[in-house]
Amino acid sequence: MQRLFNILWTQNGRVIPFYFEVRDYQQWLLEFSDAYYRTFMSQFLSFKTRTVLDYENCPWSFAELRHKASAINNNNALKSMDEFQNYFDKEQVDQAMNLAFSAPGVFAGKENVFFLVMIDEIQYMTKYIYYDKAHQVPAPNLPGAYHGLVESKVAPMLVSGSYIGWMVQMMREMFVGGRLKQTKISSKLTAPEGMEAVYRYAEFNQIEVTDESAFMINKLTKSDPFYIVSLLRSDWIDKDFSTVDGVIKTLDYEIKNREGELFGTWSEYISSTIKAVNDRYAKQILLFLSREREKECTREEISKHLEGQLSDSELEEKLHTLETGDLITQGSSNFRYRGIEDDILDFIFRSLYEEEIHQKRPNIAAELTASVTAFLKKENQSLKGALNELKGRMLELVVYRELNQYRKRAKPIENFRQRFRPISNAAKMEEMLRACSESRFDMIWMNYYLAVPQTTALEIDVLAEGEDADSCWALAFELKNRDDKNPPNMTEAQLFVTKIKRVKQWLAQKGTTIKFVCPVYLSAKGFEPSIEAWLHEQGVLTADRESWEGKEIGLKLDK
Repeated sequence: MQRLFNILWTQNGRVIPFYFEVRDYQQWLLEFSDAYYRTFMSQFLSFKTRTVLDYENCPWSFAELRHKASAINNNNALKSMDEFQNYFDKEQVDQAMNLAFSAPGVFAGKENVFFLVMIDEIQYMTKYIYYDKAHQVPAPNLPGAYHGLVESKVAPMLVSGSYIGWMVQMMREMFVGGRLKQTKISSKLTAPEGMEAVYRYAEFNQIEVTDESAFMINKLTKSDPFYIVSLLRSDWIDKDFSTVDGVIKTLDYEIKNREGELFGTWSEYISSTIKAVNDRYAKQILLFLSREREKECTREEISKHLEGQLSDSELEEKLHTLETGDLITQGSSNFRYRGIEDDILDFIFRSLYEEEIHQKRPNIAAELTASVTAFLKKENQSLKGALNELKGRMLELVVYRELNQYRKRAKPIENFRQRFRPISNAAKMEEMLRACSESRFDMIWMNYYLAVPQTTALEIDVLAEGEDADSCWALAFELKNRDDKNPPNMTEAQLFVTKIKRVKQWLAQKGTTIKFVCPVYLSAKGFEPSIEAWLHEQGVLTADRESWEGKEIGLKLDK
């Protein structure tokens, strides 16, 4: 949701994003409405004034909101704030709540725009909001206040929650008639996206990783961004991400460390559910379904595993509670269940309960090592082979990482002039080639949305920018990773030339002399001759994967 917010905010189109996270602490409904309203108004005026929100997206005060609205003469916002503050000052709770909740739809009509309303952790609204200031009268049906708002065509709602079972139960009770459509979205990234996440989180946390260790972090976490960042932020004094063995030992520690973020988050989920069915049988069910998580098990099979110690009604009640707590999932019928398809969750289950239930302690490090060995054997290739195959599908990341390493070393790009395919008008590009090969770059971005006032945002695959006291410069990449039967076409080539014009407009906003803008079109398997010739005429350098990496000149990413 936060990524979607950033994309919509940057695109600066007619869809204005509004993101709100419900917190898990006791709140008076009037205070909740105030936080909700100010958050909406802050994000609306942030979008309209192109002002970046405060740290942690904290909403602005009413004084600051009025200042922003007055600066752009937005009377709709000023009038709405007067109305809300009147309700707030008089402690008219229902009126304040209704005004806050309906604000996106109302402003969509008045401003002739669209809003996307994104509410995260919506299930907390059923537990932590109170009608009274003393927190004595709960408001468990509060999400129902959105019942008539969720189907809005001008301000549709997208809601999510960490406790899926809890949220689904809430949806069934408060949003009848399919007003909220349930869509399952995997928390995991694709393998290339996971690799990107590993490298980016490692860079942000100033952790050195090799390509081999990064690949294994991604593999063992199944490209789950929460697991990736929890592992890299480990507080273990002996953590090591320089080798595959070091990754395994660090993950083993985090799975068993009761103070760690990874263990702590899952144990919170587990304990909150186990308390509701606090007995040995619930733990046995968890271990059984987790071990058999690749298949569905019938209630009869589960009962047999428990040696018939529970009646059908008792077993059904426990299974329902575990499902609502997101520790098991419903199968293809009400009679079937399965475990969560999550290796790390299984390890945490077992580290908690296996010794108690089965009188043996799991050797997690050995199992992780066996998993790595089994993967490589199944793929019938070495780790290096698997890594090279994946890197071939990640051209943006390969280029981004290489440029970033030169940035860190404060050096120009090594052997820059030798990385391109033959240029038909090399003399025309000589000055740009020379300048770029001698210049350092201070900022590197990947998949950068370039926003220039009064224009639609365009995405640059990799963008590098540098500047000094007198001038600025940029290096922009378009990257296509296709087979030789599907090279870039003329429409794509023309779009990249348009992007370069936009880069020049973007640099011109700095108010200094533009030293150069160097465009590079890198197509893994080359170009159609006529398309490549046209690109050269437009001053665009062309490269393929072989010419860019080269046998001798390519910077090895594991150095």
